Amino acid sequence: PILTIVLPAILLLSLLSILYGVKLFQDMVYRNKAKSERVILKNQVKSMQEHMEEMERIYSEIRGMKHDMKNTLAVIGQLSKEKEFFLEEKGELQEYLADLNQTFDRLDMRFRTGNTVADTLLNMKYHEAVRLVPDLEMDTDRLVFPQDLKIHSYDIGIILGNAVDNAVWACRKLKEKEPEAEALIRFVSMQKGNLLVLKVENSFDGKLVRRPREEFPVTDKPDKENHGMGLVNIKNTVEKYHGTMDYMVKGRVFILSMMMKNERGNEDGFWSDK
Repeated sequence: PILTIVLPAILLLSLLSILYGVKLFQDMVYRNKAKSERVILKNQVKSMQEHMEEMERIYSEIRGMKHDMKNTLAVIGQLSKEKEFFLEEKGELQEYLADLNQTFDRLDMRFRTGNTVADTLLNMKYHEAVRLVPDLEMDTDRLVFPQDLKIHSYDIGIILGNAVDNAVWACRKLKEKEPEAEALIRFVSMQKGNLLVLKVENSFDGKLVRRPREEFPVTDKPDKENHGMGLVNIKNTVEKYHGTMDYMVKGRVFILSMMMKNERGNEDGFWSDK
């Protein structure tokens, strides 16, 4: 009689201890995975920050060079009109100068938002994207950054860069399935007091897969190991400025929304690894 009571109790306790051990192991794996992801993200963000700063410096230098070169071309053009200069080659020279001026005009930014990094990044991403999606439309008419923007430019670059990459991928997949479908990426910004609101809307095929305990939709990109890293980068960057990130779907439009305080944020924006 005693065994009939004790033995089931021992088995039950053993089962509970096994389940508890499994739970502890799962929690440990999850914590280690999260810690590893934070380390990877820190390195990615640091690399992006350095890239954005270098890109802003190069763009500023290009603007100065362009201004100087256009002035030089104007002087040469004026000289070529004088009778005593280049009498025989004048027409050919002026045609060449006109072509050079057109080349410089093409260097002008297609998108202007009031932020150098955003302008450079969006123009660069657009030229890369139209090679993959030739009829892609990118609308930035309602994306304007305030003059008193306190958010670091490289953080704006991280947010927009990751958002554009995801949006272009979604448009590309849509066009592969439906070549006649509209491929649109639209950017919107609003300032409400001390808050900056950013929205990125893009066309997609309407299929969004979510998994239990997963914060973000499942990606269909080939690089499964870095699944969701783009959205994680955006979320961590937004949280540096005491902000929030959310997404929603309206029909076949994916809408990514971010809200941040327009102030200097925490420099790394990550939780402690401890």
